[in-house]
Amino acid sequence: MRKSVLLLPLILLVLLTGCVHNSPFTDSGEYFFQAMGKDGEIVVTADTERLKESMPAVLETGTVLDELFDRSTRLSISFYKDSYSESDPYPADLSSFDFHGGFEGNYGSFTVNTAISWSKEFHKEKQDGVKYYTNDEGTLNLAVPKSGLLLFASDDYIGAYTELFSQRVLNIPSDTAENMADSLMGMYVRSPQTMINLGFELPYSVIAKMSDAVLYVLEDEEDGSFYFNADITMQSEDLARTLLQLLRNQVVAALRLEGVRPDYKELAAQYSSEGNLVMLRGVEMSSDQVASFAGQISEISGGVL
Repeated sequence: MRKSVLLLPLILLVLLTGCVHNSPFTDSGEYFFQAMGKDGEIVVTADTERLKESMPAVLETGTVLDELFDRSTRLSISFYKDSYSESDPYPADLSSFDFHGGFEGNYGSFTVNTAISWSKEFHKEKQDGVKYYTNDEGTLNLAVPKSGLLLFASDDYIGAYTELFSQRVLNIPSDTAENMADSLMGMYVRSPQTMINLGFELPYSVIAKMSDAVLYVLEDEEDGSFYFNADITMQSEDLARTLLQLLRNQVVAALRLEGVRPDYKELAAQYSSEGNLVMLRGVEMSSDQVASFAGQISEISGGVL
């Protein structure tokens, strides 16, 4: 796991400043994470304000990192590889991926950048007129390019700065991005080369035939239970029908293993297809599954999350 990096000087400066900063994308008409999502990238975004209310333990580290989360409203990360091979593990071992992303929230550019510059773990870099900070191992690069956004990258900060901030091209459709932003956590992948473990087993041959997939983790406001919706677009209607049958068969097999008689009417409502789109609606998730999903992301991000 990569080293945790936000040290006491950063926290002290954040606490001492009286200014309140918001994400530069709050009133922009687009979402920060929409510039993620090129082919093969696994994009995850989390509403950290709602996560702190629903599952505070997920974001409580008992370290100075807690203050970072307290100042955040959203965390978005894109995981990617330059190339994939048949020997790559599936589901994906995200610890082998590069990543870039950002915290949105109350982060002042002067305050946070100054604090990072004071840290012995970081030194300043400047490339193409862009200043940022990197640790000695070169495994984490970060800076606040504009108040309200803490931008980070495991490898190429300038690439992240260009793609996600200065020369943005929106890859995630607006309606999809809006649904992701309205959820507790959302995941998007286009032309996937692999996939993280989402709680149901899909053979790699199915993953390779997806055009894109979106997952939304939601919370019932009345009873606090969790569930997810998903939209999976396959490359043809035949492939969509095959995937739908595979998912339904998995559910039926699991229920029978538990000695529960399947409710086929409910199953048809939860798992359906239209053309080459497979839709999952209201699929129940336990709090442990939600925490595990969030934990997969925080574990491999090396303390940035």
